[in-house]
Amino acid sequence: MEQRVPQASPSRNAVDRAIEAIARLLSYSFALSIVVTIYDVICDVVFHSPTVWVYDVVTTAIAVCFLIGGSYALMRREHIRITALYDRYSIRTRLRCDIVTSLLALIYLGAFGWFAFNMASLSVTDWEVGGSAWAQPTPVIVKVSMVLGALLLVVQMISNIRGDLQSLRAERHS
Repeated sequence: MEQRVPQASPSRNAVDRAIEAIARLLSYSFALSIVVTIYDVICDVVFHSPTVWVYDVVTTAIAVCFLIGGSYALMRREHIRITALYDRYSIRTRLRCDIVTSLLALIYLGAFGWFAFNMASLSVTDWEVGGSAWAQPTPVIVKVSMVLGALLLVVQMISNIRGDLQSLRAERHS
């Protein structure tokens, strides 16, 4: 039988609870996107009066959800993992692998966050707008969300590393 890496349940600390609350709030954006899309279809098909703004609103809402929602997947440890070798390792080796990959991910997220911050600050300074007739600030919203998403991922990653180190210590003493 496969041994699982010991992991605390969701909402085990303040970081996890905050990430979960943000994810719950953002989940309503998916429902709102569906409602707005249905509204657009009805306006177009029934009233022959398509909207100008629906595509931009839905695209922006979904982009924000995915950018910020990554930390939720990380918190639940439901991110993509190549398990061909990982599942064969002992619990201690898995925890060590998780810690090393998390540290490497922090380096990546630091670089990503830095470049996202530079793009977002330019976008906000110039108040960059989309190319549609509505001239919505989608680029500003998405680029700022990239920075927020990177920050949330860093905070969650640090929380995960801390939990993995505690699990590794507990595993060593058992």
